[in-house]
Amino acid sequence: MKRASRWRLVRVSAVTAMALVIGALVPSLSSATPAAAATDGQMIFPASGNIQSKVGDGCLGDYRPHEGIDITGSGGDPILAAYDGVIKSRTSNSGYGNYVDIQHPGGYVTRYAHMVAPGWYEPGTPVVRGQQIGVVGKTGATSANHLHFEVRLNGAVYTQINDGFTCLSNVRRGDLIPLFFPGLGTDPISTVASADYTGDGNADLMTVAGNGDLQLRAGNGAGVFQKTATYAGLASIRRHITHADLNGDDKADFLSARSDGALEYFAGAGNGGFQAVAIVGNGWYDMLHVTSGADYTGDGKQDVIGVSAGGVMTIFRGSGWGGFATPYVTLGGGWEGFHFLVGGDFDNDGRGDIIGIDDTGTLYFYPGGVNGFGARRTAGAGWLEFTALTGGVDYNGDERADLLGRTPAGELFLYPGNGRGGFNARTLVSADAADYLTLE
Repeated sequence: MKRASRWRLVRVSAVTAMALVIGALVPSLSSATPAAAATDGQMIFPASGNIQSKVGDGCLGDYRPHEGIDITGSGGDPILAAYDGVIKSRTSNSGYGNYVDIQHPGGYVTRYAHMVAPGWYEPGTPVVRGQQIGVVGKTGATSANHLHFEVRLNGAVYTQINDGFTCLSNVRRGDLIPLFFPGLGTDPISTVASADYTGDGNADLMTVAGNGDLQLRAGNGAGVFQKTATYAGLASIRRHITHADLNGDDKADFLSARSDGALEYFAGAGNGGFQAVAIVGNGWYDMLHVTSGADYTGDGKQDVIGVSAGGVMTIFRGSGWGGFATPYVTLGGGWEGFHFLVGGDFDNDGRGDIIGIDDTGTLYFYPGGVNGFGARRTAGAGWLEFTALTGGVDYNGDERADLLGRTPAGELFLYPGNGRGGFNARTLVSADAADYLTLE
């Protein structure tokens, strides 16, 4: 139950009160965000205003027994459905005042409390993300107009909602909440698209030959690769060849770090070719590791991870149009002791994870969160034998992210992912990979 707000009482004139009643009874003819069906699992901010309280956090360095997010607002401001769903309840009590619950996919329920009047729609009514469902008020245990926004998952308060809000910051109605909601969307980011250069729905493999030529080996979806194209001399003075879908068009792109430090971006054409190179960064050649192929910030866009020469890891936030968006997210040091780092969604929860092999040959799985990783788990041992490692995409068609590793003898092995951050028994892909400078 939400406790009374500590804000000062705001006097509402008779004219304003009449406007609120009218606004509560008559749906607005326009909205800040057009209503449209959503499948991407991204909720939006349901109201505009300042964040005054979060779950268990009074936003002034104090604990507060509170189960939602408080967003300031003026009486009569629109309240939007945060995501597609069905009106579950429309009622009131002494704490929440007038409130509406919406049932969403994946077991999520959102609550919109302190409305001027009960919500506009009867229980059982379908609504879509961005559709107005009521207006801001101050009914129930509060003394000021605001929206109490609450998220529950399978009946329990979803405390992770705090990660999508910053205390005392302003949010705008209709903008995406920067948070991933596992199981909410029906159209997750494809783990194949970030390495499907030919557009056939199968993950492919890029290799750099001994003479510096970049070669494309098309995958057949069953862990077999054919050599189909050569881009002569492209990689002769480059390193950190990295697969990605940086512009979100479901066509594989790749990045490479040039010897002068420039980070080159080659947008895929979807037919095995690429568009003209664009420079999207500098200072990348001396990086220890560069990897991509997943969303690490929870905004639905693929990002790129770089580890500096000093071992500091940074998430370079993808803009969704083939570049980066600031601010970047610095995760800290301690990553200099890894031979390989491979990005991807290895546990099928929609969040970008990391697989790393350290100096002892231990294989670690770092489960992704939002702008960071959870506690690592050991996923294997004896991995020092490899001279090249890539993956994070589905090579064998089972919808789980795999790894490819090359031995000093030139044997290329496929390690099928088990969808839980680990890998099943390996299979030999080829024995002719000894001459590759790298593979990706």
